[in-house]
Amino acid sequence: MQCNEIDERIFTAFVLVIKESSSYSKITLISVANKLGMSRQALYKTHYQSIDELVIALHYFIDQNPQMKLKKFLSQQAAYQHTDLIHFFAEEILPDLYSKRQYLQILYKGIACPPWTRFIMKSYIDILEPYFKGSEAKTGLSVEFMMQLAVTQTLTIIANWMNQPKPENPATFSKKFIFLITHSINDLISINPD
Repeated sequence: MQCNEIDERIFTAFVLVIKESSSYSKITLISVANKLGMSRQALYKTHYQSIDELVIALHYFIDQNPQMKLKKFLSQQAAYQHTDLIHFFAEEILPDLYSKRQYLQILYKGIACPPWTRFIMKSYIDILEPYFKGSEAKTGLSVEFMMQLAVTQTLTIIANWMNQPKPENPATFSKKFIFLITHSINDLISINPD
């Protein structure tokens, strides 16, 4: 699904409506259309027929560049090495996510988070499988479990980054992302501030 400039205007209006609303259940296409200065019928006929449909399109809009870049990166890999993937993600994907932070912030603040998590899980599980094949014997964990853990951990780090009052720019945060993704909670707890 390709999103265009009009879709982006709709998504921006949706974010503004969410910020002004006391409850997600009170958000309607009428409120989004009013924010855009168009009729509900025009929005319904030419773009989205429900808020759920709009949210799904927003998911694709946020993810279109990161997924395209990641697939291109993986297609060029002779060998799957997790450090290359982690650095690639930190250097190339985090800036894309940061540019969409106004949308991610609403998704990560619980407005539409469960559908977003399911969308990302479904989109990336197959892409990540080559990185985890053969690890079952070492870890005693299934490939599916490890892939879900990797996606969930990444989403959690990004959610915490996006939920800061002023998220750090990606150049600064990328080093922290690499540190967090390559260390366990035990490592973080046991760091001495010497």
